[in-house]
Amino acid sequence: MRSSLRCPCVLLLLSIGCGPKSTESPQPQDEPRVAASASHGASSPAAEPTAKAEPAAKADPGNEATPATKASPAAKASLEFTFVGDVIFGRYRASGYDPIPEKGFAVFEEIAPKLASDVLVGNLETPLVRDLPLDSPIGSRYRFGASPEHAKHLQTAGFTAVSLANNHWFDQRVTGIDETPPILRELGIVPLGAAVREGPVFRVETVEKDGWKLGFVAITTRTNAPVREGMPVLPYLPTDEIDTSVVPVVTAARADHDLVIVVVHWGEEYADAPNHAQIKAAHALVDAGADMVIGHHPHVLQAVERYGKGLIAYSMGNFLFENTNAIPRLTGVLRVKVRRDDRCLERVVFHPAYIKRSPVPHPVPATGSLGRQVRDRAMGQSKKFDTTWTIEGDDLVLDGGC
Repeated sequence: MRSSLRCPCVLLLLSIGCGPKSTESPQPQDEPRVAASASHGASSPAAEPTAKAEPAAKADPGNEATPATKASPAAKASLEFTFVGDVIFGRYRASGYDPIPEKGFAVFEEIAPKLASDVLVGNLETPLVRDLPLDSPIGSRYRFGASPEHAKHLQTAGFTAVSLANNHWFDQRVTGIDETPPILRELGIVPLGAAVREGPVFRVETVEKDGWKLGFVAITTRTNAPVREGMPVLPYLPTDEIDTSVVPVVTAARADHDLVIVVVHWGEEYADAPNHAQIKAAHALVDAGADMVIGHHPHVLQAVERYGKGLIAYSMGNFLFENTNAIPRLTGVLRVKVRRDDRCLERVVFHPAYIKRSPVPHPVPATGSLGRQVRDRAMGQSKKFDTTWTIEGDDLVLDGGC
């Protein structure tokens, strides 16, 4: 890979619904509406909404009859979600910035059919800045960054939302903290768990999609930068404090959301399994009303567990990453179909994938021997939690259901 050059980037203002549609859900879909709710979490000044609703048109007082307000479409009976792990677009080396996407290569194109769904969510471990420096602004060994041009790959792939609550949040210093959320919004992508200067740090962020009110809570138990007075505050906390600081947020969100999803950056890098504190916290979140808990940070796939009525993916591993070694390159797409009337997770499918090395690192479906490697890992890790998968072609389907 060659060093990146600064180049002018054209930002496109598109709706979040512009990505590929699920082949299982061909009907027209509403554009999601987004807002950060200040009604949950710590008592403090309200955070700035993620997106502001357009003001309603005022009736002309000269008209005797005002046209009726257009009725909202009925909520879809079910929604399909897809989740992936860590995404970066490049890192800094001694020679300078080394990008992953090169020569216009579409890094998500080969995996796109597996991503197509109503709602696609991943972990963006790459701060975005409008003027990407050729040399890293920080001195740590692993330093990430990306431009708006790189971020367009997320838009093309159809990402609905990405979590910013992770340990690389400070890799582009305050510039990255301030510029990443607006860049994503301009691309029609919802930023989750961004550092805030005011408002609740641990909060539910509401996404309205196809008549559903979805509550996302994004947190991290890992950070590479110390908490400094006067700096934006990341939703960071030790794992053993999730019960006291985040569970109340989930409980409150449960009361007025159709679905609650916790996205959490946690665990030990390259560990095969979550630790006891993670398991305890994940169970507490589901007990409090979370329908799904989706984890990342270890850079390898870990277990998927059915717990109560909820689903826990302890680590989704890498998805777009430079590490293409044997185990870290094994990845996948978790697909969950949820029924609205009873919040039933009626179908859970895992699409095996791996990070192909050439012409640049990029995720592709895993078939043949590589597919068996991914399936074996997913089934082996999940078996420890009494989770049984059934093989259907190249995919895994979770036993059980409604």
